[in-house]
Amino acid sequence: MIDLLFKHSKKLLAILFIAFIFLLTGLNNFQLDASSDSLVLEGDEDLAYYNNLRKNYTSDDSLIISYQANGNLLDTNNLEFLKSFVNDLKSLQNIKNITSILTVPLFSSPPLSIMDLAGDGVSISKGNANLNLAKLEFKTSPIYANNLVSADGKTTAILISFDKKHTKQIIKNIRSIVLKHKNNTIIFLGGLPLLTNDIIEYIGSDLVIFSIMVILVMAIILLIIFKNMRFMLLPIGVAIVSAISMSAVLGLMDWKVTVISSNFFSLLLVMTLSVMIHLVVRYRELSLNPDLDSLELIKTTLKQMFKPCFYTTITTLIAFVSLLISGIRPVIDFGYMMAIGVILSFVLSFLIFPLVMSILPKITTKKVKLEAKSTMFFAKIVDKSPKIVIIATLSLVLFSIIGINKITVENRFIDYFKSDTEIHQGLLHIDKNLGGTIPLEIIFDDLGEDYFYDSNIRDDIEKVHKYLDSRDELGKVLSIDIMMQVLEIANGSRPSGFFLNIIKGQIPESAKEYIYTPFINEDSGEIRMVVRVLESYPGLNRNELIKSIQADIENMGFSKENFHINGLMVLYNNMLQSLFDSQIKTIIAVFLMIWLMFAILFKSIKVATIAIVPNMIPATVILGVMGNFGIPLDLMTITIAAIAIGIGVDNAIHYITRFKIEFAKTKDYKNSMFGAHSSIGLAMFYTSIAIIIGFMVLTFSNFVPSIYFGIFTALAMFSAVVINLTLLPYLLVTLKPRV
Repeated sequence: MIDLLFKHSKKLLAILFIAFIFLLTGLNNFQLDASSDSLVLEGDEDLAYYNNLRKNYTSDDSLIISYQANGNLLDTNNLEFLKSFVNDLKSLQNIKNITSILTVPLFSSPPLSIMDLAGDGVSISKGNANLNLAKLEFKTSPIYANNLVSADGKTTAILISFDKKHTKQIIKNIRSIVLKHKNNTIIFLGGLPLLTNDIIEYIGSDLVIFSIMVILVMAIILLIIFKNMRFMLLPIGVAIVSAISMSAVLGLMDWKVTVISSNFFSLLLVMTLSVMIHLVVRYRELSLNPDLDSLELIKTTLKQMFKPCFYTTITTLIAFVSLLISGIRPVIDFGYMMAIGVILSFVLSFLIFPLVMSILPKITTKKVKLEAKSTMFFAKIVDKSPKIVIIATLSLVLFSIIGINKITVENRFIDYFKSDTEIHQGLLHIDKNLGGTIPLEIIFDDLGEDYFYDSNIRDDIEKVHKYLDSRDELGKVLSIDIMMQVLEIANGSRPSGFFLNIIKGQIPESAKEYIYTPFINEDSGEIRMVVRVLESYPGLNRNELIKSIQADIENMGFSKENFHINGLMVLYNNMLQSLFDSQIKTIIAVFLMIWLMFAILFKSIKVATIAIVPNMIPATVILGVMGNFGIPLDLMTITIAAIAIGIGVDNAIHYITRFKIEFAKTKDYKNSMFGAHSSIGLAMFYTSIAIIIGFMVLTFSNFVPSIYFGIFTALAMFSAVVINLTLLPYLLVTLKPRV
């Protein structure tokens, strides 16, 4: 079979090239997705409830533009600026509605009686507003204060609802208008749509820029290590083909890449490089034998490396397939993507390497180039100072246990972006001046029908409204009680139920959309409250906040069956809370499956146990570092443990396989260790160096999760190679299993 491949190597390479060109057509459909739908838990009951809510109430998913005026917000110059700005926004396509201080109904500028509320209304755009009174109303109004206008009266919000199908283009167009008007003014764009859009922009930029940088860095490292263009270009070329091919497959399958799976490209580069470097190192070792011609050299390399590389592919596959039990759709998709990707990587490596090498002349490697001083350093520690290995291992285990007990899943969207980025500054500005960004909804069942007749219900809703308003973590609170406060100002006192039933039908639609329809649904009997969470609140703990609100509302006399806390914040929190459980389940499941795989591969339970124990450490070290340094689990870091396991067990398989070969020759455990360190240990070391330096490039990203991903992948690689060059050989030499 191999001889047949060699005989038609050029034709097969041509076929692979044509297939690759065909696959490239799929790149046109390659998409990134950071929508709110990609940040929720699959099968979440709260998600079904949320989707049902959207049928009765409009979405709070609007863009927010914050404008800080020079001087009085309602001065002529500022109003003219706002009119020009809003008119430019209105000229854009796919804009549904724009809310600003120019158009909202005013109730105290001049003061309106309850009967006046039924009139045509007062607003700045109609020209019938008293601007001096309006200035006070915007700062004190239960509707607009700390919502449409800041408490100091200097900052205002412009709310934009739009066709979500055109989010990217609309944000791009709005940003161009903001840039046009930004001279000598402070304007920030914010809101959930911007948050998800900018996440897409960042991961898209990282995917292109940092993938290129990772490739360049790894290429330089390989050139330094092998000092040969062929052994640099071939591994890098196959890695690029593998990663691009998988990207094209995702496009052809209409499979969107999310925040979680955005680093699949770099990971496939790593997986492919790992296989290719092992093939190159073994080829160079065998090339020292002058009796092997070029084809025999390639065949022997493939024969000796196929089994360990096949099993490393299977164990890596298991590590990523374990993500399927997470229950989080983007994590599940990432598991599938990487499972397909590692298979593709293995197949391409074992096809392209022999085909290319067969049409190139044999390279004779000088022995001096294979000296493994770095890896022999670890072998000498195991031989001469085994106590160092034991003490270091126990210290790492203790450090990890302490850290794992501290690990949390609490994180803030604002922390995803560096402080000097526009999105971070915008979120901070909106939180500080305009009542927060992330919406939280509270729905009371079966109260809407009786609200206008029962004073006790009105009092209870008022009590909940005031309670929410008192929470430091929460910004603006909006509810039907807003209407009661407006009517109280107009009437001089809270109106009775009888009077409410008369006046509610007289309120014009222009006012109802702000004080009535978003908060009560008489058909379903629901009363709705909307509160915005301060994303920049120090130490924000979403889960504790939701639990606390739930308990406190119950203590006010509401049955937990009759009210629901919902909204995008709840959906995201549910996903976060599932992360830790799924992480534990993932680690336990993957280690059990890999242990079984080791037992089958090495035909020994003792060897399987010796192999698995050291490789539990890299994953626990990652979690330990996160816990001890206060770095929470999130959408990207949840995958690090699976990656660490995959990397670690790959090294273990390669090392033990070579250890067995050396032991068959020497029948001595220590000599076998030195032999393995000087051969396969070199490939492990080269791979690790290239990947560690390559992934540290991600620390230059503006997207903080990408920075963590780069750091932790590098740390996983470092800890895995050190463990497998110290603790693993120590256990083999000390316990002397039958290999």
